[in-house]
Amino acid sequence: MSDISVLSDLENSYNIMNNLSKENIKKHDISISDQLADFEKLRISALTKAAEISPLVKEVTIGPKSPLKNMTTKENKPVNKDDNDLNLLEDKIGEDLRYTLMLKEYESKLLESSEELFKNLIEKMIAKHTESMRTFWKKQSEESERKALEMRAKRLQMVKQLQENDNLSVLDKAKLDEKNCQIINKSTIENMNRILEEQNKAASRFAGITDSRTKVCICYNDICNILNSEPHAKTIYDKYVTSIDAIIGNVNAIMDLCKSGIITDKEVKQAEILSVNIENIQRKILEDLNEIKQKEEEAKKKEIEEQRIQKENEIKKAINENVEKTDTTIEQPKKTIPMFYSSKNYAYFVELRDFLNAYESTYKDLLENTNLKKFRFDCQKAVNTPVNALSSVSGAHIRDKFDKLYKLLRGERVQVLDTYVQATQHPQGLNYCTALLAKKIVRQGDLLVSSNPEAAFPLAAVAVALWSQFPEFGKLLEANFHRQCPYLVPMLLPQKQGQTDKEFYISRGYSYNEDGAVEKQDKFLKRMSGIFQLCCAIWIAKMPKFVNTPNPHGLSHGWKWLASFINLKPEPDICATLLHDFFSVCGSEFYRNYKKQFVKIIKLISSDYLKILENIDEGGPKTRLEVYLQNVLKTGQVPPPSGLLPPNTW
Repeated sequence: MSDISVLSDLENSYNIMNNLSKENIKKHDISISDQLADFEKLRISALTKAAEISPLVKEVTIGPKSPLKNMTTKENKPVNKDDNDLNLLEDKIGEDLRYTLMLKEYESKLLESSEELFKNLIEKMIAKHTESMRTFWKKQSEESERKALEMRAKRLQMVKQLQENDNLSVLDKAKLDEKNCQIINKSTIENMNRILEEQNKAASRFAGITDSRTKVCICYNDICNILNSEPHAKTIYDKYVTSIDAIIGNVNAIMDLCKSGIITDKEVKQAEILSVNIENIQRKILEDLNEIKQKEEEAKKKEIEEQRIQKENEIKKAINENVEKTDTTIEQPKKTIPMFYSSKNYAYFVELRDFLNAYESTYKDLLENTNLKKFRFDCQKAVNTPVNALSSVSGAHIRDKFDKLYKLLRGERVQVLDTYVQATQHPQGLNYCTALLAKKIVRQGDLLVSSNPEAAFPLAAVAVALWSQFPEFGKLLEANFHRQCPYLVPMLLPQKQGQTDKEFYISRGYSYNEDGAVEKQDKFLKRMSGIFQLCCAIWIAKMPKFVNTPNPHGLSHGWKWLASFINLKPEPDICATLLHDFFSVCGSEFYRNYKKQFVKIIKLISSDYLKILENIDEGGPKTRLEVYLQNVLKTGQVPPPSGLLPPNTW
């Protein structure tokens, strides 16, 4: 504290001196500034005076050679007032300068001494504090050692005293106290363990009862859900309602006992039995429901089968009636214009046409019912989505699309994007989906194959696989081919008497736009070519490995078409186009199977058939056919089509 007070006093004195020095410096600086303003005048005046008295002074006046004071003669002259003022000014200036310099020097020394003093004082304080702390800890250490030694000495003294006195009573009492303490501790521990064990048993019993009650509640909720979701569940539930109510009541009674009384293993076992009983009841309810559902499904399947048989009989009846009506029509063209179609092929065309019309009438109610618009839309998605996505990217891809269409035609539940579709949700749904799929595949020949011929092969692969499993679908597919492309019958119908141009063109496969104009020839040829190439791909398609039946519409049907087609009267453009498509798509496969017969057909067409075409056709299709046949005859090879699926693709 004394060092801090000295430092504080020194700081205060320094501040006072500093303020005084600053005030004096300011004061004398002002005085010097005022007095030195006329310093130049003073110097000039002094020199002027010296020059005036210089002629009058004949002796040395300053220095050792100057005459003594008493020897000098003074000449009393009147003192000039101006000289006196100058002398006073000079003395004042000198005194001010000296005082200022002294003050500056003192201030500098004071500052240096104060800083040094402050620094020394701080160092002394730090050193003193360090020394005092060292002394303090040293004293503490010594005090601790002293106390430890004293305690040790006391203990040794007590031990020595006990040994000397041999105080057996004290030892016996200590031993007795220790023994009593052990007995008390043991008893306390046993009591605590017994209480803890009872608590654990009670908790275990309560947990068992709670678990059983939870099972009962879950089963009861499941039974309630079944009751709400299943229409036949209420009838079944009435058989078990008494048992269920008894189980619920007993479980609630056991839970009340848990809150108010002591529970035993008996209550736990009883709760477990109740949970098992309600689980058995739930299982019996589900078994009864499944039995009822199976009976309903069997009855439904039986009804569907009866409806299918009835529809087939109706279709057969309609076909027979239509065939009888067209018999006379068939006989007359055979006599008058046999070069446009064969009677056998035309009869089969009429049979397929009537079958298609009769089949479409079986789902007429489904089409006309506005409430079933969403169902029709879902069926269309279930058909269009896999067909549109079908490509030859891989065998697994083709198999996936086949599986979806296969399940749809079997009436199974199929996922399409984010929805599930089942054709059998409506009695006419299965027929609708089957006819829709057949129409869609033929339509792909018009829309897709006409611009991308390679797309025909994956479509054909799926079509023949479905055809082998669903013959009715195959018949619908063939009927749609004949409807869209009558040249596949084959037939080249002439214009009948009284038949309008529009009716005639439509019978030939042409289409009309909204303005009533018939489509242009190049567009017509491209569309017919796409449909025909798809049919050619079906003729040569290989069956997948998982189907053991042969192609239901294989090479024999293509060979039959070729033989019938070249026997018809040739027509420009369309005949050459279809023959070129046939050889381009089917040529390599037919050549591999029919060898010499196929070569004979090619020679016949290149010689006789082309000669007839030369008289009526000079367009590009005829030229392409001629060049193709010449290359085949020249090289003896028929190249396979581009995009043909490799063997065992799927």
